[in-house]
Amino acid sequence: MELTHLSGKNCLSTLSQEEKNELFNSSSSLRFEEGELVVKKGTPVHNLYFLKSGLVELSLKQDSKNQALNLLFQGEFIGINCVYSGTSYRFSAKALTNCTIEIFSKDLFSKLLQTNKEFAMAFIKYISMVNENFLNWHMNLKEKNSAGALAFLICEFEKNTGKSTFNIPLTRQDIARIIGFSKESVLKNLADFRKEGIIESNGKLFSIINFARLQDIAQHG
Repeated sequence: MELTHLSGKNCLSTLSQEEKNELFNSSSSLRFEEGELVVKKGTPVHNLYFLKSGLVELSLKQDSKNQALNLLFQGEFIGINCVYSGTSYRFSAKALTNCTIEIFSKDLFSKLLQTNKEFAMAFIKYISMVNENFLNWHMNLKEKNSAGALAFLICEFEKNTGKSTFNIPLTRQDIARIIGFSKESVLKNLADFRKEGIIESNGKLFSIINFARLQDIAQHG
């Protein structure tokens, strides 16, 4: 299983059917509305939160402003890198869209890690990927110009949806806040991308026309 393609959902697929039944039969499912806080910074880690559907933003409050740390798509665990490295969550998680969260018992999850070697190995690789994604997010959004940061964000949605046409369920203001630039720069860059034939966009619907060029801007912008 390739590290770059590993997701939380992939990890769960390494469990036997009996183990899956045990895990899901003891879990609970909660629905969060857009804008609701899923996890608050400082919350004790007693459970694991699995994003069944929706989009979640991880953020940290600094100088009275919320700094975006990462976006999580369906099929990922929320704050998994805190679960076995401390006693509480070190950042907050907010629903950017309506979300469904499956809540697993940490004790049962830990037992399955101890008894299923394949599951444990997949989980180790997944944790490594999550930590790498955090670093990539920081480098791509904090060390790029506005065009590069925007191109990176659009590429993230392409990667996670697996489609060249997809919805980005965010306002232009939300996109600006997440990538750390002004709304005006987002609007200008989107207009430039359309003019160059790199993307087409209509509201929240995006289509990538020239993926190679978009990737180039994301990497070198």
